[in-house]
This record gives sequence, structure tokens and C-alpha cells, in this order.
Amino acid sequence: MRKLYLLVTLLVAVIADAGTAEATSASATMTVSVTVASSVSFVLQTDASGLTLTNSGTSAVTAAFGTMSAYGGTVPTGVTRTVNAPTNWKISTPFDAVIQLANQTSSNYTLTAQLQSSDSTNTWQIGSTTITSASASTLTSTGSYGTTAFTFSLTIPFTEAAGAISNTINFVATAN
Repeated sequence: MRKLYLLVTLLVAVIADAGTAEATSASATMTVSVTVASSVSFVLQTDASGLTLTNSGTSAVTAAFGTMSAYGGTVPTGVTRTVNAPTNWKISTPFDAVIQLANQTSSNYTLTAQLQSSDSTNTWQIGSTTITSASASTLTSTGSYGTTAFTFSLTIPFTEAAGAISNTINFVATAN
């Protein structure tokens, strides 16, 4: 009996030892490195009271006024037509410039605009600033970050031939 008791005790000890396996582990590390660059974001968007811009909220929008005339016809929603007889007529619409800053210290920005192609017949303006292709015109030298409303205007002389008028205005916002 004693041998049986010893055998059972030994068997229990072996089974108990076999049930407790040691846990294994491994480790790893990750070194993180990033260089933060300063940046400026600039998008154009439809103003609440302006012409609906195609691709509003991006950096490449289109203001499609459609077919317009000095007298009669339809004036698109958000567009103002002003006739200055007998010399010219003007179309205008507000739009919003949204300029944001990240990872740099700047209290304001300079905003310039320039026509891509020359136009010696019509007058292109942002606010009261005339835009040409000759050089960039400063719209503001101390713009506040966030959303700013501007007004685009195109003055067309009565001597302009009927047909399409098209150009591109290139804007540049530079953090001060």
C-alpha cells in the first residue's frame, strides 16, 4: 500500500509539473522619426451670395457665367450685371478664398493674382485691383487666415466683338 501511495504521489507530481509550462516572450522596438514641414492650404469656394463655382472647395475652380449680354438675357444667380452706357458693361460675383496655415509662425499672408494670358480689351478685377498678365497684382499684404470674401469683376467694352471670353487667374498666397 505504501508503494501504491508512493507511486500515486509520484505520478501526481509528474502530472502537476507537466501542466505548468513556462511562458515564452519576445520583444521589439520601433524608433520613430519625422521632419515636420510648414505648409499653407489655399482653396477657392462658392460664396453664399455668389455664382456657384465648379469644383468649389479646391484649388482649381471654374466660374462659368454662361451666355450673357449687356442688355436683356438672363443674369445667373449670384451675378451682378452693371451697364455703363454707352461705353461698357460689367459682370461681378463674390467668391471665398480659404487660406490656412500649419506648423509655422505667421500672423498673416500676402495674396497676389495674375492673368495667365494677356487681354488688352477687357478689364479683369479682384475687388478694386486690376489684374493683368504683365505682373502679379497684390490683393492684400496682410490677409487674415481663414475665409475671406473677394469680388471678381469683368468689364467688357461695347466695342468687344460677340464671342467667348476666357482666361485664368493665378493666385498665390505667401505666409508673412
